[in-house]
Amino acid sequence: MRKDLFRNEEPQIKLIGMTTPTEEMAEIGITPETLPAYTARQSHESEGTYEDDLKLNKKLISWGHHACLEAVQFVYYVTGVSKSLAGQWTRHRIGIGWTFRSTRYVKANKNMFIYPALEYLDSEETVRTVYDVYDREHRRAMDVYEELKKLGVRNQEMRRLMPVGWSTSAYMYVNARSLRHFFGLRLDKSAEWEIRRLAYMLFNDVMAKAPTLFEDLLEESAQSSHP
Repeated sequence: MRKDLFRNEEPQIKLIGMTTPTEEMAEIGITPETLPAYTARQSHESEGTYEDDLKLNKKLISWGHHACLEAVQFVYYVTGVSKSLAGQWTRHRIGIGWTFRSTRYVKANKNMFIYPALEYLDSEETVRTVYDVYDREHRRAMDVYEELKKLGVRNQEMRRLMPVGWSTSAYMYVNARSLRHFFGLRLDKSAEWEIRRLAYMLFNDVMAKAPTLFEDLLEESAQSSHP
């Protein structure tokens, strides 16, 4: 229903980079997923196979020994998220960072918008009415932007009039330990819908690349909900 709305944009994620062991380590079977367990073995000077390290990953997580998870870093390119989401996202401070598109330096005349899911509304007619209101106001925001632009107002001032549903994009740099913390909060049923949607997109992607570092969180998120 959202696809035909004025400048609607849906979220997308793309993995740009991930910590990779050196060629020397890869030759002995160390992978990005087993790197945490492999390095954690330093404490007891133990050794193990690839399968042993996958099992050790799970044990380390269950024991609360999460420092070794910082060995694995992810870089994602995320598009189609709102400025409202960005305000929540950047509250996560440790082991995570971003490069956002600058609304001071980048012109907004082709900017997109993020429309709410409205999953709690039962009436399709009501949803369409609400979307019409958002559509109208987004068009008005762009008209005002163009009006101020003609008057010589700079981007850094014009951006103040843009709604928080304004779309943005960012590169995210995050280690596996911090990503687990993000998932622990944002996969929860009580999380706001847009950031929860992003969390699930990221979760599904990392599960395809390093499942033993994250798989326990899915069960936890299904069982918990903060008041």
